[in-house]
Amino acid sequence: MPEKIHVSAKGAFLDPDGNEIVLRGVNFDSSAKNPVKPTSTSHSPLTSGFYDDASEVSYEDNLTKIEELAVHLVRLKSLGYNCIRFPLTWEALEHEGPQVYDFGYMDYLIEVFRQIQEVGGIYVYLDPHQDVWSRFTGGSGAPLWSLHCAGLEPNRFASTEAAILHNFYIDPATGEEREPYPKMLWPTNYNRLAAQTMFTLFFGGKQIAPKCVVNGQNIQDYLQDRFIEAILTFYARLIKKAPELVEKNCVIGLETINEPSCGYFCDPDLSQIPKSRKLKRGTTPSGFQSFMLGEGIATEVPTYEISIFGPRKTGTKLIDPQGESAWLSKEERNQIDKVHGWIRSDEWEAGKCIWRLHGVWEFSQDGNPRMLKPDYFYHINGESTEFTIREFTNTLFVDFYAKYRAGVRKICQESLIFLQPPTLQEPPKLKDSELIDKRTVYACHFYDGMSLMFKTWNRYYNVDTLGIMRGKYKNPVFSIVFGENNIKKCFRRQLYEMAVEGKEFLGQGVPVFFTEIGMPFDMDNKSAYKDGVYSSQSSALDALGFALEGNNLSFSLWCYCHQNNHKWGDVWNNEDFSIWSQDDADRPLKSRPTVDSSYKMPNSNDANSSEMDFSGFRALDAIMRPFPVKIHGQFLEAEFDLTKAVYALHIHGKANSGMENGSVETFSLICLPQCHFPMKSVTVKSSSGRFSYDTETQLLKWYHDPGRQEIVIEKVQTNDEDFAEPGGSDDCKIT
Repeated sequence: MPEKIHVSAKGAFLDPDGNEIVLRGVNFDSSAKNPVKPTSTSHSPLTSGFYDDASEVSYEDNLTKIEELAVHLVRLKSLGYNCIRFPLTWEALEHEGPQVYDFGYMDYLIEVFRQIQEVGGIYVYLDPHQDVWSRFTGGSGAPLWSLHCAGLEPNRFASTEAAILHNFYIDPATGEEREPYPKMLWPTNYNRLAAQTMFTLFFGGKQIAPKCVVNGQNIQDYLQDRFIEAILTFYARLIKKAPELVEKNCVIGLETINEPSCGYFCDPDLSQIPKSRKLKRGTTPSGFQSFMLGEGIATEVPTYEISIFGPRKTGTKLIDPQGESAWLSKEERNQIDKVHGWIRSDEWEAGKCIWRLHGVWEFSQDGNPRMLKPDYFYHINGESTEFTIREFTNTLFVDFYAKYRAGVRKICQESLIFLQPPTLQEPPKLKDSELIDKRTVYACHFYDGMSLMFKTWNRYYNVDTLGIMRGKYKNPVFSIVFGENNIKKCFRRQLYEMAVEGKEFLGQGVPVFFTEIGMPFDMDNKSAYKDGVYSSQSSALDALGFALEGNNLSFSLWCYCHQNNHKWGDVWNNEDFSIWSQDDADRPLKSRPTVDSSYKMPNSNDANSSEMDFSGFRALDAIMRPFPVKIHGQFLEAEFDLTKAVYALHIHGKANSGMENGSVETFSLICLPQCHFPMKSVTVKSSSGRFSYDTETQLLKWYHDPGRQEIVIEKVQTNDEDFAEPGGSDDCKIT
């Protein structure tokens, strides 16, 4: 049974004995984004059933059958991982309609967690996941009825470009792409009509869309209440039906909402593309252009491509919806309202852009569209104060968080709540407020912009992604760093700055947890899928590992996908982040340094498996790394040199280290993978103490003195095979 996690006054995770621990693992499983009955992915041909049957879908068994789970879970444990971030979507819980819950899916998830508990040694926290609002707007998350509630008709998003789905690129006859889906096009939906409108209404409808009232509630409260109730209905059911999952520390808490967006808020001029918009790819309409397209008006919009120095305008394109509207007509809306029992305010006129309804723009007497309030979302209620992303986070987002947190705390006081603000932005200033307690965790996300957008690992230069997102540089050229070592240090510095910021804004006692971080595997035009050489991916993930372990940060890699394949990646928008792939399971992999993927590690502690192989993992050398499982004292610094196979850890040992009352011996525990440190070829040097090593668990016990201590573990270069068979602790050369 996993031990209960405590939090120190300095924001470190602790075991019951006060030892510092680190949580590391993966997001399992990204397949949770897609329904399985009927099977639907982002590359499924777009049929009428995609929309018409949306209320009847099922997500049950989307993580494979219950009896097949143990294989994947034990595989993750073999990496030394002890934590899972578990994505689930609002749609999966409440697809049929408001407050009509899929209890079958909920009970399936409870059985999944029971299986995780049976395998043992893995903590789980829940991730209410979304990307650009919904799979009907090019991502994942919210049910179709949420869009209908806002008056939108997704059937007409293609013609109006209110959203661009990967499905639009698929030929129904062949199931293949008509033309290549552009890399990382899906995030541009955050800045298109559908997703921007939904996030704006969800977080701030009361202020900027007062006419949008349904069943006596402004749409902001209506949507927030349905979302929170859906998540907490499941969480309460879990605790009631399987209390042991929480009591025995398998399920430890839940996140707020994945990667929240500010929608149209913070846009200073709707007639222009805001300078703060860093991602511009393909057609890139301004807010006003999106409004016009949404009402069926042909509009010429700029097009962009991504370069090392940022977005580059490539021209313009005329988008002609031919009169089709992204908004429900009066007849369509009446039919949907009848199904869901919605009664709208008399002011909410159907068939009309809700931003025109609220006087943001209008048609002039000559019939041409005219912008009236270009700063409607920037100077809220006509006030002169600029409504920046910082203001959004500290007001509208905090209001949502307070409501969400109150709901969780009514159900469980001990659950960890992972507070996740907008990605790569400052957290809210909540230090010493009643919204922060001893079970609050700051959830961060980090992705390297260059690697993400270009799907390659550039060893020669990179940029400071965080600095660019925060407007640190007047010109992107000043953000460039040169050389792989400096790139790794730049990653480490960015994560350090985010961690320090979390402590400053939320309090020293709030742990920092990178709940998403990762690298794409389809780098270099998928060359590794042809030759099996994952050197680029290994170097990229090593850079992330260097940054994380240097700051002793807990993390969940994005991701593990049991459906991953070389053709469609993670079966969602051509993303390919999974550290494991079935297509790699039956072939030897090459990485740097060579790691034998057929090595079998005994797992005598696992009831479901007597031994485990690593086939199917990609860049195994970079994702299976040494780390301090627990520290009898405090972490100071650590570094793993993948190329030289050297691991150094510095700690400050607790005063009671060693013999306590003459009876109990204490120690720090280090995960020491034999793929890097075969025991017949290792030296261990330390400032004090002695060691023992368990080849079955790959754990090194270090019995050390109090005060500042250091341990350095190094693979000795010999003529033996790189990957020696495991030996006993007496094979280890200790000096």
